[in-house]
Amino acid sequence: MEKPRVIVVDDEENIRFALKRWFEANGFDVDLAEDGAVAMEKCAEQEYDVMTLDLEMPRMNGRDTIAAMQRLRPELPIIVLTGYFDKSLDQSLQGVAKVLVKPLSLHVLEAEVRKVIGA
Repeated sequence: MEKPRVIVVDDEENIRFALKRWFEANGFDVDLAEDGAVAMEKCAEQEYDVMTLDLEMPRMNGRDTIAAMQRLRPELPIIVLTGYFDKSLDQSLQGVAKVLVKPLSLHVLEAEVRKVIGA
């Protein structure tokens, strides 16, 4: 059976690599992107089962990435990871699978990823 493929999109290098180590240790293939523009390039070339996405990033932020990804790969589930959550955020993030607030447990994140991809 193929490993589930995750793309982790976050401008903070320590977060990207912590998530990469966690997911790989738990049976996932992982690609990394430091912003939405890099994520779009990778998603144009690769198929992924799920994307984890930070909202606040330079160059191409999470909201712009969500809009672009819904045109490029509308079937790709996106889990938003943000430290800036409020109720109005829910309304502006139509089409995402889940919004999780940082800091969060990696166990919780992995469980949500598995739930979203049906694994």
